[in-house]
Amino acid sequence: MNIRLTHLVVRTRQTTEHIRFSEAVTFLYGPVGTGKSTVARLIDFCFGGDLERTPAIQQAFVSTVLGARLGEYECTLERGAEDNLAVRVTWSRGKDDFGSVNAPLSAGEMPLLDAEVYNLSDLLFHLCSVEPIKVLKRSRDPDSPMIRLSFRDIWRYCYLDQTHLDSSFFRLEDPFRGRKSQDAMRFFTGLHSERLSQLQADLYRTIAGQHGAREAVVQIRRFMARFDLGSESDLTDQIGASERELRAAEERKQTLETDREASIHPTDELRSRLRDLSRIVSDLREAIIASQSMLAEQEALRAELITAKVKAGRAEQAGRVLDSVDYSRCPQCGSDISKRPSAVEQCRLCGTPSIATEARPGFDTEAVRRELNDRIDQISDSMNRRQQALERSKREFQRAESAKRLLDRQLEDGLRRYDSAFVESIREADREIATLGERLRSLAQLQEMPRAINELEEKAGASQGRIDQLRSMIEDERHRFRFADENARAIAKKFKAIMLDVGFPGVSDEDDVVLDPRNWKPIVVHSEQKWGFWETGSGGKKTLFNVCYALAVHEVARERGMPVPNILIIDSPTKNISDDENPELVQSLYREIYRLAAAGNGAGTQFLLIDSDLVEPEAELAGFSQKRMAGEPDAPSLISYYVGP
Repeated sequence: MNIRLTHLVVRTRQTTEHIRFSEAVTFLYGPVGTGKSTVARLIDFCFGGDLERTPAIQQAFVSTVLGARLGEYECTLERGAEDNLAVRVTWSRGKDDFGSVNAPLSAGEMPLLDAEVYNLSDLLFHLCSVEPIKVLKRSRDPDSPMIRLSFRDIWRYCYLDQTHLDSSFFRLEDPFRGRKSQDAMRFFTGLHSERLSQLQADLYRTIAGQHGAREAVVQIRRFMARFDLGSESDLTDQIGASERELRAAEERKQTLETDREASIHPTDELRSRLRDLSRIVSDLREAIIASQSMLAEQEALRAELITAKVKAGRAEQAGRVLDSVDYSRCPQCGSDISKRPSAVEQCRLCGTPSIATEARPGFDTEAVRRELNDRIDQISDSMNRRQQALERSKREFQRAESAKRLLDRQLEDGLRRYDSAFVESIREADREIATLGERLRSLAQLQEMPRAINELEEKAGASQGRIDQLRSMIEDERHRFRFADENARAIAKKFKAIMLDVGFPGVSDEDDVVLDPRNWKPIVVHSEQKWGFWETGSGGKKTLFNVCYALAVHEVARERGMPVPNILIIDSPTKNISDDENPELVQSLYREIYRLAAAGNGAGTQFLLIDSDLVEPEAELAGFSQKRMAGEPDAPSLISYYVGP
């Protein structure tokens, strides 16, 4: 997998810093706190990693641009200080093949290109013309979907960061990241196929199902033993006895209801009288309401007639008073009209022709008064008669209601005395039927438990056969990868050779190195003793173990054409190893690194080495570049103007 770093641009609040990378080895060295490790972290940041927010990064960092060749493409990867979700990738190959996308770190629903590219990882594989394998999205979940291997999983073998160099062996001890590191090694060595992934997923799923079935059997048996539920035959006998009791209870209830329907109830006559009396009470209530409404209407009419009589008398009196009045002033505006000449048969006030005295209706006033008096007397007499009838209706209504209440109490007493025994018998029968019905339902449900136990045990037994079959198929599938096994053995052999060349303490020619493809943990076998990364003891030996293994993986990848990115960043390869106390060990380690860098003839592994002291190649190495970062004018820090913690 061809990846070549060309340069790194770091934009700060005041300056723009440039770092160029050599084709073979770029060695950054100097005292602590000058930004050497930050260079490696910014490269990792451009490849989708997280950036450690040091004080210098917090105060000065703005953005970074990483120049690289990915396959046949010239690319730049841009990311700002606050870009937490995506990386801007721009690429070109010739005049007509170029592009630029904001590649998200997490896959979205829409592809970025016409190809199967959904995030930054997919884009990096696509530009390098490499098809990644598909692995389980959640390695511990057998129902997890298959997704493409992430670039971040294989990048662990290309960037040995200072933090984990002496505490973690490529995250294999992590229950989550460890599975991804194993997937990366399978991808490198070719020990992987879509069919193998599917078989492994089926195996995990079947084992989980078998475990669940056996656990259910244990829980059901504990429940049945706790409540003394007995076996399936005992439950069948209990169900038969309960069904017979239920039929007997239903027959007793049916007999009680039949006997009741055949007899005449003693309260039937009372019910008939109550129905008649209820109709009488209802009719009287309606009659009272109608009489009260009619009385109200007559009272209103009588009041209107009396008012009309009063108004007629007042009108006659006013006519007599104003009949002989002679106006000297206008009653409306007050103008003097006393000198206005009066015309014959014409009103001097308004000019209207005078009406003869004979035409005025004053002579009819007595007739109107008598007519109104007669009408008022007739209405009053009618109201008196209706009021008397209303009083009689109210008295009858009260008597009927009293009689009805008395009959209601008699009926209630009769029903209570007559029905108490029958109702109690029916209730007892209903309670017994309900109890037996519920018992039958419970027993029927409990009867499923022994059946479920048998079915689950059969299922678990059948699952074991399926598990054995899947394991056999997985082994057969793995046997097909003889070349992949040879790659794994080659890595183990090369690892031993590098440790011997470096002078790794405690490793000799008589020892064997075993790399088990099931967990990808290299083990050194010395007689009857076995030890690996976690048994090396000191931090210096763990650092050396990590570096030697990474060198072995990259050298075998170059020799055998494995898809390992041909770039290796090692931050502090001599961490916990003193140059004063172990000068030969330090020299031999760098000698091995430079040997691997020179073996590619310009097409091998590109190294970025970061250490406190410079260790130059013993022989001339083409493409070797060094850069001192000491916070001095001739050797500035990564951020030249920054002074701080």
